[in-house]
Amino acid sequence: MRLVRSLTLTRADLEVIVADNGLPENTRARLAETGARVVTMETNLGFGAAINRAASLARTDVLVVLNDDIQPQSGFLEALVAPIGDGAAMVAGVLLQELAPDLIETAGVELDRTLAATDYLHNETVSRLEEAVRAPFGPSGGAAAYRLSAFRAVGGFDENFFAYCEDIDLAIRLRAAGGRCALAPRARALHAASGTLGYRSLAKAELVGFSRGYLLRKYSVLRDVRSGPAALATESIAVLLLARQHRSLRPGLARVRGWRSCDARASAPSPADITVRLRDSWRRRYVRARMPASTAAT
Repeated sequence: MRLVRSLTLTRADLEVIVADNGLPENTRARLAETGARVVTMETNLGFGAAINRAASLARTDVLVVLNDDIQPQSGFLEALVAPIGDGAAMVAGVLLQELAPDLIETAGVELDRTLAATDYLHNETVSRLEEAVRAPFGPSGGAAAYRLSAFRAVGGFDENFFAYCEDIDLAIRLRAAGGRCALAPRARALHAASGTLGYRSLAKAELVGFSRGYLLRKYSVLRDVRSGPAALATESIAVLLLARQHRSLRPGLARVRGWRSCDARASAPSPADITVRLRDSWRRRYVRARMPASTAAT
């Protein structure tokens, strides 16, 4: 509610569309009072499907996708959409850690050759944004801007991802279509990370597992002689660690379900598009896994 009110007060001509994936009736009523357009789904369709429904109704040139648990800082929206005017197809905003607002949670996503993502500039100080930093592979779905025509041309989010990895998949397809990603270092917002499911919850681990399995098959990662063995080793270790943590095989079985459910096929990114080396990606995930949940969450 606070996010919607802040957006509707930003500019009178701003088109605010809320993708309602199961909000309480009283919340819908309060949202309607703000002037925002509320698009109510019949059931929880998942992140990407809900955004696609809302985006189909948009009448603007730029689509801004925001999680409802962020608090934009002054000038956030203007800074986020500005690179679209310079030709970018997608723009990454910067999410700051709610409990440590001088630290970056994510400035978009980086991708290794197994298509595993890590958060760009995670846990670095905001002063890093004053430097000439490069753009990430793609934006995080929590704070992103897309040229709406480019978004629609590639079909929007793949709705087979219920949650997690849909932003990675979209960035891959936008890049394959010739689009580039820009970073908006002045588009900053506080983020209450993983507030819905909990950072290390079993429910989140299952959703991530399904999406990883689906993504690996869609882009034929395991068939690649260079990426396949590394991806198989990474996922096997992840499944073992999650089984120990949760005393459950459900995250591993979710990967299998995601793999089996995927009928789509697409070309993996070229090596030139990969933004982080596999060794660095592994190191970052290891460091993050050892952090307190309040610091590591995304």
